[in-house]
Amino acid sequence: MKKISLLLAVFMITILIWPATAQADVYKNFKQLKARQTQNVDYRISFYDGPSSTAVIAIHGGLIEIGTSEIAKEVAKRTGSDWYSFEGIKKSNNRVLHITSSRFDEPIAKALVAKSKKTLSIHGCKRSSMITYVGGRDKQLAAKVKASLKKAGFKVGTAPDNLNGDSKYNICNKNAVKKGVQLEISTAQRNAFFSGGEKTQAFYRYVQALAEALQKD
Repeated sequence: MKKISLLLAVFMITILIWPATAQADVYKNFKQLKARQTQNVDYRISFYDGPSSTAVIAIHGGLIEIGTSEIAKEVAKRTGSDWYSFEGIKKSNNRVLHITSSRFDEPIAKALVAKSKKTLSIHGCKRSSMITYVGGRDKQLAAKVKASLKKAGFKVGTAPDNLNGDSKYNICNKNAVKKGVQLEISTAQRNAFFSGGEKTQAFYRYVQALAEALQKD
């Protein structure tokens, strides 16, 4: 009986710690990732660094958090903003390319964000309901984003602690004014943006709502 009890205890502990372990980043920074992964084979960096003081970024783009690159690029196009996308393009296991926002230090992204005064960072989170969590240190811009998305018919919520983008080390908060906005868009919501390989009307309503929020004074 003691042996069975011990096995049960080990099993329960494994279940409790497994989600955190499974989601742990493989690489702590870009230098580590670059040493093991090949640019334009495993990942791709796309960006436009122009005269704008607004930056829209997707640091977990491509096949890491699907749909985030497309959103960032379209919002930037509609607002004339600078943009950046780090995209996973591996045939499988793109999750290994995930570097958490507070440690993401790819040089092009850092420089582009550093000169911006408005920064919008687009992310995806695993949720079965259609919702966007709005976080970050720029509370004024966050309020505008929330209001604009709600007006367009999208459900928004205040980000839980693990997704709130509030750390001063988060790349969205390392701009010229030390505060930005981070969006965590649920899987279900991102799935609604695409159908048969094409962007849906929901996608265009969503990016237009974000564009309007960025352009408000």
